This record gives sequence, C-alpha cells and structure tokens, in this order.
Amino acid sequence: MDIRVSGHQVEVGDALRGHAVAALQAADEKYHMRSTSAQVTFGKGPHDHRFTCEIVAYAPPGLVLKATESAAEAHPAFEAALDKVAKQMRRHSRRQKDRNGPGGREEAFSDPEPGEQRRGVG
Repeated sequence: MDIRVSGHQVEVGDALRGHAVAALQAADEKYHMRSTSAQVTFGKGPHDHRFTCEIVAYAPPGLVLKATESAAEAHPAFEAALDKVAKQMRRHSRRQKDRNGPGGREEAFSDPEPGEQRRGVG
C-alpha cells in the first residue's frame, strides 16, 4: 500500500511518519482491506494551536475511508483518526462477511447437491 504522510505548515518528523505508516499497514492487514493508497495530513490550527490529522484511504471496490481528528499533540490526533478509520474498516469487513454468508464466496459458487435444482440463468 502506498502511504503518504505530509504536513500542512507543520514539519513531520521521521518518528511520526514511521508510526503512521506502520499503524495504517497493521490496520489494513488486520481487516484484510487490501487498500491501494492512503494519505495522512497533519496540520495546526491558526487560532487554537491544536494539531489536526486527516486520513483518507482508498480500498479496491471504490471504497473511500475518511477521518479527521484534532488534539493538543500530533500523536494523539493521529491515534484518534486511526481509530475512526479502523472502525470503518471493521464495519465494511463485517458487512462483506454478512453478505457472503457463513461459507463465504466459495459456498456461493459451489455445485449444487445431487437432486437439488440450480436456480438462475438457464
């Protein structure tokens, strides 16, 4: 997965960049999303001096996962935004499992049992 970490008028250090990349990859692998790319943007507000973190991740079936959070420091802002994206990943994964049934896709495409009629085209 291609992950870009950038700062909007904020310098993003190597430690924060490495943490963001590792955490997003771990969430992607945990929920089997196979995301193609993600963009993490850190910024700082002009008036309240709080850090904001925006995460936008793209998954193959046209799914776009977005989250924005703010906190006094950059790491907690990222963790809160990552929790939101992970929740979206978990919900999508659960919907796919519920839609495909208990046996998954293999059961949907298997041959019918002897004596059972196949429904559909034909």
